[in-house]
Amino acid sequence: MGQTDLTSPLWGEGVSDPVEAFLRRRHKEEDRRKERSHTDAMDEVFDRRTLLAVGRFITRGLMTEVDFSISTGKVANVFRVSSKDGYRALKVYRVGNAVFRGLPPYLLHELREEVGSNSFARLVFAWVRREYMALKACREAEVPVPEPYDYHRNVFLMEFMGEGGLPFPPLFRCEVEDPERLLNDLTRAVRNMVTRAGLVHGDLSPYNVLYFAGRIALIDLGEVVAREHPMARELLLRDAENFTKYFNRQGVKLTTQEMFDRMGGTEL
Repeated sequence: MGQTDLTSPLWGEGVSDPVEAFLRRRHKEEDRRKERSHTDAMDEVFDRRTLLAVGRFITRGLMTEVDFSISTGKVANVFRVSSKDGYRALKVYRVGNAVFRGLPPYLLHELREEVGSNSFARLVFAWVRREYMALKACREAEVPVPEPYDYHRNVFLMEFMGEGGLPFPPLFRCEVEDPERLLNDLTRAVRNMVTRAGLVHGDLSPYNVLYFAGRIALIDLGEVVAREHPMARELLLRDAENFTKYFNRQGVKLTTQEMFDRMGGTEL
């Protein structure tokens, strides 16, 4: 084999260290990948209807531009956006029949009852309003959730949960130094949600709890039900089971019934 020319364009102009050159190339490829992912997400969700809704936020001075995609889910995408007051998060629900295929029947029934129609667009608009109002109720009840700012059609704007411009990671990706403290913080948050806000999350797991530097935030409240709902107890029990398994893996031993009671189950 011939000798590698470390000053060739393959490595980058003026770069003589192949390790440094490799890292530069890898970072450039990662930047291009992120840019492609961001472009794909933008093209997928920002149709004319969504752009008009976002334009409303811009006109009102609530945001200035869309920065990048934070997460891509089955029913919605979340983007970091900029405003004159700092970063915020924009959640964009997709509009279409595919969104409702995995939706719990009880929720779909309630949305249809609310709008009196099977129109996918109207169902999504009602769903956005539902999550926005749930966030407001939880904030008033001192539940650690993002502060909601405004909603319109299939989008709503809320507090950006992050540090240094980067979003907090979901709990399932994190190493927790003090599981007992986390258990206390989480159960207090859920109990406040049940007893003060009068709501049950209905889909709570380590995937939709954000965690950073000992702080938690509950997200994705689109499937909440009122405490008086016929399925409230069943849904809270499922949430309790999810976190019982999680904390058992963290070395904190407790039963699902104990978790359920600490989450406010005795109030149901």
